[in-house]
Amino acid sequence: MLKIIQISVYLEDRPGSLASFIKLLMDNKIFIRALTVAKTSEYGLLLILVDKPEKCINILEENDYVLSTTDVIAVRLNDNLNALYEIPKTLGDNKINIDYCYSTLVKEESMLIVRVEDKIIEKTMTTLGKSGFSIIED
Repeated sequence: MLKIIQISVYLEDRPGSLASFIKLLMDNKIFIRALTVAKTSEYGLLLILVDKPEKCINILEENDYVLSTTDVIAVRLNDNLNALYEIPKTLGDNKINIDYCYSTLVKEESMLIVRVEDKIIEKTMTTLGKSGFSIIED
């Protein structure tokens, strides 16, 4: 099982900044696999999964974006109508707290992106695997 690198990017809170950001990735042939956006009083916060994380990080740094990286777990949801309940239930039953999560659909494959503390990420992946959940590895 493999954890995935999530890139958190801080954007100016102004019209067009998200479009400019996405265009930069498109121009560099970086495919966004998952995206969620939150707004604070000072900036927008993007959480993204991309197909080429190292290349993306380099490009963003070259273009003076403020960013950080986090390891997350992508759990396959397909054909399991109860997975959005069963995943947090399984983790809770095993005393694993979810820091945050979001779901996405990529190429007809739905997944739940789960963030837990770094020190328990391996335990979390093992727990989910033993409980029959499929972890997406790329």
